[in-house]
Amino acid sequence: MIQPLLQFVPWTILADDVAPEVAEPKPFLLQLMENPLFPIAGIILIFYLTLIAPERRRKAEEAKRIAGIKKNDRVITSGGLHGTVVSAPSDSDVVTIRLDESGTLRVKVSRWALTVIEEKKPKDDAKD
Repeated sequence: MIQPLLQFVPWTILADDVAPEVAEPKPFLLQLMENPLFPIAGIILIFYLTLIAPERRRKAEEAKRIAGIKKNDRVITSGGLHGTVVSAPSDSDVVTIRLDESGTLRVKVSRWALTVIEEKKPKDDAKD
């Protein structure tokens, strides 16, 4: 009765003198790549480097630029008004700008509404 069953059993299992095969350890990099969290972490890293970090940098530069507004700076508002800063208290979010050359038309604008601060170009007296 037992003999017909033994013909289906591989004899290497029954042998005591055969050592079991030991799998070689995989390199760390290969183990890391096989981890299911690796692609997710890669996507998050790419998302951070391409979208979040540049936006943070841009916002920090914009905040620095808006905080550095001072008297006689040429500015453009988000509404498209061009003017010159008349007063810009550092503790206030409101800036007063002069819209005309005579200085009679002045407007109070929030700092966040100033989109472009024109850089003063040095006047070149030498003409080519």
